[in-house]
Amino acid sequence: MSGFTDRLDQAAETTKSLVCVGLDPDPAKMPISGVYEFNRSIIDATAEYVCAFKPNLAFYESMGLPGLRELEKTIEHIRNSAPTTIILGDAKRGDIGPSARAYAKAMFQVWGFDAITINAWGGEDTVTPFLDDDSKGVFVWCRGSNPGSADFQDVQITTKDGTMPLYRNMAISCNQWNTNGNLGLVAGATVPAQLAAIRDVCPSMPLLIPGVGAQGGDLEAAVKLGTDIRGRAALINSSRGIIYASSGPDYADAAAQEANKLRENINQILESDGKGWS
Repeated sequence: MSGFTDRLDQAAETTKSLVCVGLDPDPAKMPISGVYEFNRSIIDATAEYVCAFKPNLAFYESMGLPGLRELEKTIEHIRNSAPTTIILGDAKRGDIGPSARAYAKAMFQVWGFDAITINAWGGEDTVTPFLDDDSKGVFVWCRGSNPGSADFQDVQITTKDGTMPLYRNMAISCNQWNTNGNLGLVAGATVPAQLAAIRDVCPSMPLLIPGVGAQGGDLEAAVKLGTDIRGRAALINSSRGIIYASSGPDYADAAAQEANKLRENINQILESDGKGWS
C-alpha cells in the first residue's frame, strides 16, 4: 500500500463506510442561499457516515471568486471537523509538462486536496506529473457513468495484447504506471460489466464509483464488482441523492438519513459476502 491507500483505508475504517458524498452546490436546488453554510450543514450531518467528501470544482468555479472562497471555507471545515475524512477534488484536469505540474501544485499544495480526478487523454505524460507525492491520490476517469461515455471509452482498439475497448486499455496502462501505489480509476456504477472488467485488470487499485442514487446505478453490483478482494478500495459516490434529499429546512437531517441508509445498504452487501467490518 501507499501513503494514500493507507489513508483511504483508515478513513473507511473510522466510519465503517465506503460512502463518498459529492458536494455539488446548485443555488437553484439549495434550500438556503449560502454555499458554505449549506455545505457545512451537510458535512456536519453526514461526517459520521462517510469516508470522503468530493467537492466538484465546476460548481464553485461557475460562481467566480465568491464560489472559490466558499470552496476554501468548505475544505477548511472538513479538515477541522472530520480530519480523517478524504477530501477529493473532482477537477478532471488533464495536460502535460509544466501545465500538468502546475495543476498538480494547485490541487494538492494550494487547495490541499487529498485526492483529485484527472483526464488521461494525453497518455502517460498526462498522468505521471500528479503522482510524485504518494500520500496524494489520483483517480483517472476511465469509464464514465453517463451514456455518452460509450462514444469513445467503449470503442474497440488494437493493442499489443489484442483487441479491447479503450477503457480497458486505459485501466491496464494505469495499473502499469502506478509505481507509487497512489493511482486509482473512476468507473461508473451504471455499467457493471465495464466496472467488473476494470476491477479484473486492476485488482487492488482504489476505484471511485459514481452513478448510484440519482443516476440509478445498481448498488449491489457496484459493491460486489467494484471493491477489492477484502471488500475495500472503493469510494461509492452519491451527490444529488444525498445533499438534495430534502428541499426544506430539514435538508441536513434528510442528507444524514440518506448517507446512513447508503452506508448500511453497502455494509449489508459486504457482510453477506463475508467482508464486513471488524
